[in-house]
Amino acid sequence: MFQQLKSWGEANGLPEGNWPRLKAAIEFQETFVRNGDLANIVHPHDFEDAWPHDLKDVPEHFSNPAQYQAWRNILISGLEACSGQISRKSAVQEEAKDDWLRLRDWCREREFGYVHENNLLALRRIALRLDIEPAGVTQDWAEQVQQGLEQSQRALFRSGVGAFEKARAHPEIRGEFGLTETQIGQLQFKPSPNEEQPLPPRFKADFEEWVGLLAAGEPIGFRGRRRKPVAEATLRQYRFAIAWYWRCFAVAFPDQLNPETAKLARQLVLEEISEIADKTKGLQLKPGMKKEYFSKVLPFLHQWNPQLVQPGKEKER
Repeated sequence: MFQQLKSWGEANGLPEGNWPRLKAAIEFQETFVRNGDLANIVHPHDFEDAWPHDLKDVPEHFSNPAQYQAWRNILISGLEACSGQISRKSAVQEEAKDDWLRLRDWCREREFGYVHENNLLALRRIALRLDIEPAGVTQDWAEQVQQGLEQSQRALFRSGVGAFEKARAHPEIRGEFGLTETQIGQLQFKPSPNEEQPLPPRFKADFEEWVGLLAAGEPIGFRGRRRKPVAEATLRQYRFAIAWYWRCFAVAFPDQLNPETAKLARQLVLEEISEIADKTKGLQLKPGMKKEYFSKVLPFLHQWNPQLVQPGKEKER
């Protein structure tokens, strides 16, 4: 076995680049071989019989059973690749594979790439939770699933669907897994919370006027000078903060559909919104982010109430 495996490996028999590991495993065994007959082993089953997985007396050359099993797995893989035969270990693993892992293997054989494989496995994790096999992935299913995912999960899901579509494009894969030629196509983007609950007319008009001044550069003094225009990235942060503030207000005061902006600029309202945000799913923020959002909201509301301070500061006075 040793010489045959060595000759095969040195002749680039392992295109995956695992020859150094296999060579080390072969040379390691040569130091403690128990039986000269083992040198003739070429079939993985024979090696598995000679070196069982749960060997009672692990040779002292191994520091622990885990090292022995790792060495055993390397040699089994080498014998499989060299002989073209399947080991019992691989047969058990293959039988336990779901269709998603089989699909992964088919894509791997066709060199779809590492990124494609990761995206496909991300889709698999979601599909298995819902008991869906590859043949069950349709546009209706994908649209329904993405609506219930968080934004970060939706991005992974959409990447997974894209990887699945690439696999579906191959006729051999379609035939093996019973996939139709009907493509899923472009999934609809789920509206953001800000789009689902936009600012009311009066509040929006006041805010847009203020943002417009920031974008143009606010006037300073009486000589026509202006402040430096605020960057677009900063303006987006103001928009996110104000949209969040309004969504909190709508939960705290559901009967106020189109209030005057002055009503949103009261300290008691600010305190109430802070408490509501901590208790309501979808509005909760990390303490640092919550403070940052209020720091963006306050400059706008100071036009109606210059005394406004961060929530909780009033109690400290």
